[in-house]
Amino acid sequence: MNKIPVGQTIRFAYAFTFGEIGTIIGLIWIPTLVNAVATFFVLRSYYGALIDSFENSIPPNGSGLGWPLLLAFLTILLLAMIAVAVTQQAMGLRQGPAFARVSLGSAEWRTFGGFFGLYMLFVLSIAVFAILVGAARNATGSAALSNPGLNGLLAGVVFLAVLAGICIVAYLVVRLSFLLVPSVIDGGEFGLSRSWLLTKGNVWRIAVVGFATLAPIFVILGIAQLILLGPGYFVPDLQHAGDAAAGNRGMVEKMRLMRENMPILIGLSFVVSPLLYGLMFSASAFAYRSLSGSGASATP
Repeated sequence: MNKIPVGQTIRFAYAFTFGEIGTIIGLIWIPTLVNAVATFFVLRSYYGALIDSFENSIPPNGSGLGWPLLLAFLTILLLAMIAVAVTQQAMGLRQGPAFARVSLGSAEWRTFGGFFGLYMLFVLSIAVFAILVGAARNATGSAALSNPGLNGLLAGVVFLAVLAGICIVAYLVVRLSFLLVPSVIDGGEFGLSRSWLLTKGNVWRIAVVGFATLAPIFVILGIAQLILLGPGYFVPDLQHAGDAAAGNRGMVEKMRLMRENMPILIGLSFVVSPLLYGLMFSASAFAYRSLSGSGASATP
């Protein structure tokens, strides 16, 4: 069983990203900019519809509610475009600098198919977890009336079930996604099955690589959100847990705060995107070459 060389993979990812940052920017700036602009307008409309709903105590309505679904489709397609471009550069299948790139060839569409499959897995998982939590609330409510001692037991069982489900989904996503893009480029397929095959016995190594390469970027974005939105944005309002009206007011305040700071947050994500995508996709490209023995890799 082949193992991912963790240290070499991390070193390659950083050397490639910072050594070819200009090329990465040229490869991704158009799809990244399109996604940033679309995200701003769609989420601004979406938050506006939700704010009106909470303030007027009416069901959410308006055209803005349907746009997030189209945004998800567009984001996945643009991410596929970015992923293929950066991975080809990291695997040495593309040479030289780049000023701009827009491509929707077979590799991009196959990558889109793989990403969309993972997206549907995530959506279905969220739906299942929501059903479990809803059923648990009904069960614990009934148990509290008939047998209060069962309330805590049922809540604990559901918590463990949801936690186990999250771990299973995370495991599946890691195995299916990490080598998806280089598998598509090298094998001419959707990449999910080959990624699953090659990553066997490497989940913890992938986790270490992912943490070492992506954690600094997410820390930067998290600090920016903490500064702009404030610590209170991320803390549940337990003081008014039983007051629906106060809870709605707090939710509206948070949505307004997010809506106001959205341009800065989206702009910051746009700025750090070359580092994020460079580290993410070059690491998987190097790991794929190490595990499969195929595909040349550029030397940063």
